[in-house]
Amino acid sequence: MEAFLPVGFLLIFALLLCIGLFTVKRLLGPRNPVASKLAVYECGVTPEGSARAPFKTAFYLIAVLFLLFDVEAAFFFPWALVYRQSLSEGPALLIAMLVYMALLVLGLVYIFRKDCLKLN
Repeated sequence: MEAFLPVGFLLIFALLLCIGLFTVKRLLGPRNPVASKLAVYECGVTPEGSARAPFKTAFYLIAVLFLLFDVEAAFFFPWALVYRQSLSEGPALLIAMLVYMALLVLGLVYIFRKDCLKLN
């Protein structure tokens, strides 16, 4: 439990610092709320319509597919680091990576055939 004592002190310090900064800002900061300062601002354009406009599910699907393939591609780095040392043990690691890459390519072909990457 003593190992967590510095973490507790850091947490308490961070909390007190945040409270202190917000308090100083509240006491010393200017207060002149005008309608133009309280208006919603989006990239310099006056917003039109509701902010609750629905997005197409294709955007979410593309984001999830990107994350999926990005995380799967991250497995190539540890494989590349140990590949040279594993050459003495035979081609098992190479075959495993080829099977893994084949499954990735198969998934990508499936995505293209189902037209999952089209936004229309």
